[in-house]
This record gives sequence, C-alpha cells and structure tokens, in this order.
Amino acid sequence: MAHEITGTDRVVLIEGHPLSGMGNWHSLGETHRWDDTPDGLDLDLVRKVLGVGEWTINTVPLADARRTVDDSQILDFALQDACIDLQDAGYLVLHPDAIIEDHKGVACGNNPPHYFPTDKYTIVQNEELVDLAGTLQEAAQVERGVSLPILSTGTLRDRRLAFVSVGIPDIDALDGLPARGYSMNLGTSHDGTTALVGCLAPYIIVCANTFRASLLSTAPQEVRIKHTANVRDNLTVARRVLRDMVGAATETDAAIARLLDTPAPATVFLNETVDQVAAQAYGKDKPTEDGRSLTVWENRHDAIVDEYYSSHVPAEHRGTAWGALMALQGYEQHHRTQPSRNGVKRHPAAVTIQRTLAVSGDNGYPLSTAYTKMLTEAAA
Repeated sequence: MAHEITGTDRVVLIEGHPLSGMGNWHSLGETHRWDDTPDGLDLDLVRKVLGVGEWTINTVPLADARRTVDDSQILDFALQDACIDLQDAGYLVLHPDAIIEDHKGVACGNNPPHYFPTDKYTIVQNEELVDLAGTLQEAAQVERGVSLPILSTGTLRDRRLAFVSVGIPDIDALDGLPARGYSMNLGTSHDGTTALVGCLAPYIIVCANTFRASLLSTAPQEVRIKHTANVRDNLTVARRVLRDMVGAATETDAAIARLLDTPAPATVFLNETVDQVAAQAYGKDKPTEDGRSLTVWENRHDAIVDEYYSSHVPAEHRGTAWGALMALQGYEQHHRTQPSRNGVKRHPAAVTIQRTLAVSGDNGYPLSTAYTKMLTEAAA
C-alpha cells in the first residue's frame, strides 16, 4: 500500500498542528491532539516507537549452500544437513543465485534479513534520529528559549524506514531563522532506499507518501549522512549543522542589532559612501569623463538611492548602517542580475543573512561585501 505501514510498524503523530496537514488520514497511526499535547511527543515515547532499547538494526553472516569448505562441520554432512547446521550457528543460507562474496545481511530486530549490502555498508541505528532531533530542540531552547515540538515519529515498510518530524514555530522569538514555520523531517532507511537525511518541509511525515515527498525528492537537504565507514564523523557534523541553524540566526540578530546602532546618515551614505563602496568593490574610482562608464556608474548610484527610499528599507532604519546595507543588498538582489555558478543561482534571501555574518570576495554581491568590510575595519 502507498502508506507502507505494516504489522510490525508503529506511527505516532499529533493532529491539529498547522504542520500536521491531513493528519492520520490513513487511520493506521496513533494520534494525539495538539491542544492536549502542546509540548509535542515526549522523547521517551519517540525512542519506544523507534525501538530504541527494544530492538536494533543488526547484521547476519551469510553462507553459500553451493559450496563445501575446509571445515569439518560441513564436510561431514550432506548438503541439507550442512545448511541446517549453518542456520543453527546463526548464518543465513541464501539461494543458489545469491551474491555472497563480501556481503552481509541486514535485519531490523527479529524480522528476517531483507537487505544484503557489501561489507562496507555501515548500520545507522534509529537512536541517531532521536539524538539529532534532541540536538535541534536543545539548540532552540538554549539560544532562543523556545521549545520545538516533535510532531510525528515512526517506522515504515516493516521497520526498514524510520523518521522523526520536529516542528519549528513561526513566532517572533525565532526571528531571523529561515526555517520558521517548517518541519525538520529526519529520516533514514535500512534497505538502501536513502541515507540519513534531514529536510525542511511545510508538513510532517505520517506515511510513506510524505516520507518520499520530503526526504526522497529534490528538496535541499540540510543533513545527509551515507551509510559508510565515516558515519560517526558525519553524524558529528550533522549535529553541528542543526545547532548552527539556530545559532547562526542568533548571531545574525546580534549583527543586525550592531548595524542598527551604527549611525550612517543618509546624506553621507548616498553622497559619499556609495561611491567609496563601488570603488572598493570594482577596483576603480568613479569616471571623470562623460561616456558609457560614467553613465553605468550614475545609473547604479540612482538605483541604490531608489532602493534606499523604497519599501525594502523601513523609514526607521534609514540613517543606520543596517538601512544602508539593506539598500545595497536590495540593489544587488532586485536590480542586478545575479551570476550563476556551476549552473546554480544563489538564493538572494540566503545571501542576505550570510552577508551580515561574514565577508567573502567571491559571493556575487560585491557592493554588500565591500560595505560590510568597510564597517568591520571602522569598528576595529
């Protein structure tokens, strides 16, 4: 069935939350009402649903029934007896056309082995999903004093898929966080379907349909950890990524506050600073003779003035360094075509946040970069 919730699976979700969508539409999940569970699903419940402490993902050694080996326990028996003996010893005896060399079996709990990857495949336990969800929750609590509720969790396809969905409220306390109003959907597979992946989506996972739509689509993946030997190092990086989703936004707020407290009178910015910034950004002073170069320079200046007095820069922010930076960013985002690199065009909103935090010469926003550098040098 499309939802792929089988007899050994368990799905628990919260209905009535803005991210819950149709909720328990398949009637195969256990539901809690948002009004009755305002803190979301408890981590202990999430662990239990995912089998943490009750069953694990484990490997099973393989044996080839087609061969006899230099082992007396096999040579002394007929083939059928040898197979029984191997099975009693914990081996999985595969059919004659199976690939055995350098492979192993993967089983979820006491379910039969279902996946036979190479020995290089590294198991990721469901507990890692719980840990990553807890990392995101902890970061929001420490950085912003905000609780992020877990809105759904479960296994699919006879425990071969597992997921946790963490809701990110659209509230003022998370101002500056691009993920506001989204669900951080974390999922993994134990059958080669996907790596451990974390994606932002406007809905939670409640079945295989939403699992595929969120984690197996072309949406940007905030976290992606392959089942390879360096999985432990990659999990450490994933935890840092999730913390930084909140921490970087906090740093952005602090940077904006500093710029709002930095005077930048409109007359000085528009009549002097804009030309200084352009000269630093493009490596040449304003042309002194009539011609195309001077026309381009003046048209750019006029466009920045228009941006400064547009609705993109609130009136109360004019006269501050933040208002000046917004005018430069607004010009570079709305008036100037952004170059693409490797066929990928950068998202203007993402760069807006980035520009308040760091200075990089190769980012496609030379004016904003030059002005940020100028402010940094002035504050030093």
